[in-house]
Amino acid sequence: MESPDLPTVVSINGKIMFKEEAKISVFDRGFLYGDSVYEVIRTYEGIPFLLQEHLNRLWHSASKLEMGFPFDQNNIVKEVNTCLGELGKENAYIRIIITRGQGPLQLDPVSAGSNNIVVITREFKENPKEWYKNGVNIIISNVERTSIRAIDPNIKSGNYLNNIMAFIHAKKQHAFDAVMLNSQGHITEGTTHNIWVVKKGKAYTPPLHAGILEGITRKTVLVLAKKNGIEVEQKNMTAEDLINADECFMTSTTKEVIPVTQVNNAPIGTGEPGPITAKLHKLYQDFIQQQIALS
Repeated sequence: MESPDLPTVVSINGKIMFKEEAKISVFDRGFLYGDSVYEVIRTYEGIPFLLQEHLNRLWHSASKLEMGFPFDQNNIVKEVNTCLGELGKENAYIRIIITRGQGPLQLDPVSAGSNNIVVITREFKENPKEWYKNGVNIIISNVERTSIRAIDPNIKSGNYLNNIMAFIHAKKQHAFDAVMLNSQGHITEGTTHNIWVVKKGKAYTPPLHAGILEGITRKTVLVLAKKNGIEVEQKNMTAEDLINADECFMTSTTKEVIPVTQVNNAPIGTGEPGPITAKLHKLYQDFIQQQIALS
């Protein structure tokens, strides 16, 4: 459980404030309808990791929602750096949120005013070492992933109820997290992570058309695996593929590469983190250090 006392600095439309002062109108469309886009970024040694990739995805999400911006990415970079300077922590969590703005109580987005830009930065406490040493347990949720035909999962928006309901299901089962299936019974993703399985030394992850967000960590791990002789394939998988895997792991910006050692209270493979998972996590950590050295 995250401590509520972590140092936090917020910027709202360029105005720096502490979290107790951070407020936005109840008529903002992000609050009323989830009509917003966002990104989550980590810093390592004070450097926002893969910031450009996250900004590119933020702009992609906005374009899919036909949400135009009267500003460019440099404005966001400036706000992020200002917040980090005020925060004064080398390891930080960054959340960038851009809403369509506030307006009258109607769906028509034309009625919205100017975008609201919110940047939240807080100290990032390292994840528990037990996650990486022993792995975590997940469930296959009975909450179905929203159809790709309804909402494009590559729009990273404030509309997160599908994921929240799956996470509630996981907590009721005393699990770390959940993965969701699509209407065809194929594995999609977790509530805030991409999922992978390993079978006979080969790593598999669901394809984008299964209904998943193209995770930036996922994309990086795909490249690292191929460069380092680990066979990898994007393919549709069923719950049985996950249950019968030799290894399983999840990837995300804040989690990096976490082994999954149980699904539905049953062990995956030996019930311990596997060698492919360990190798990919090490490769990812090495990649982080390389990127920091280049910054």
